This record gives sequence, structure tokens and C-alpha cells, in this order.
Amino acid sequence: MNEYCPNCNFKFEKEPGYFFGAMYVNYGLSVAQGIATYLIAHFFFEQTFDLRMIPIIMAVMLALSPFNIRLSRLLWIYMFKNYSN
Repeated sequence: MNEYCPNCNFKFEKEPGYFFGAMYVNYGLSVAQGIATYLIAHFFFEQTFDLRMIPIIMAVMLALSPFNIRLSRLLWIYMFKNYSN
């Protein structure tokens, strides 16, 4: 990550432990993506819950994990950004 935003000069690097809350956002994103993957995948299987869907859901979640980490940190920063400056 950049240390400062190139547009507004907002400091991205916060105090130690600042981004621990982003783990909860990341978990929420991962759960939402897992549910969305299940809802899409269940159309391709005859049973409501087929065990063959689990590797598909896991593969999607693993493939999107680098994106989720960056997005969760970004969302966490913008939840606490002071817009009055």
C-alpha cells in the first residue's frame, strides 16, 4: 500500500492495530461472496446442497482473497475518514 494518498495526501499507515477491524469487514465480504457463489452454483446441480459445491465456493473465496484484503482495508479507512477537512 502507498503511505499517502496521491490525491488528498491522506495517511494510509495508521497506528499499530488500526486495521484489526478490517478483518471483520473482510469476513463479511467473504461470507457474502460465499453465499453469492452458492446461489449461482446451485442452479448447476440437481440437489439443493451438493457437496461438490464446497470446493467451488472455496476456490472462489481463495481467488478473491487478495481483492478482499485490499477492499476491506479501504472500506475500514473510509469509515473513519474525517471529511470535514
